[in-house]
Amino acid sequence: MSQLTLEQRKSLEQALRVRSIVLRGEITAALRQQDTPETAHLANRFEETGDDVLADIELSLDIASVERDMGELRSVVEALGRIDSPGYGICSDCDAAIPFARLQAEPAARRCVACQERHEHSHAGGTHSSL
Repeated sequence: MSQLTLEQRKSLEQALRVRSIVLRGEITAALRQQDTPETAHLANRFEETGDDVLADIELSLDIASVERDMGELRSVVEALGRIDSPGYGICSDCDAAIPFARLQAEPAARRCVACQERHEHSHAGGTHSSL
């Protein structure tokens, strides 16, 4: 079980919510920069509904920064969904408590640093590091 206090969880939840807002803004701005009717429509839908159009946007765009932001947003939304569960802050690989300092740096982290490094090494060529 995670050793996070209620105050720590609330702090991490706030950080996740702020990051979600920032990512949504970046994704919307990137969509608007494409200046095509399809991406303008997707930008409007994304702004209005949020998560409902993630799959549509992924299929419609081949922009590395948007893809990276979409992946991070999925991780943030997923972390927000589990922040109140006992498993939040527990490494998905080794079941050790993830240190609060790591979660402050990466609130959506699912692994401790050691397991994340092993994961990235075994999945070389992945999208991005989440250390």
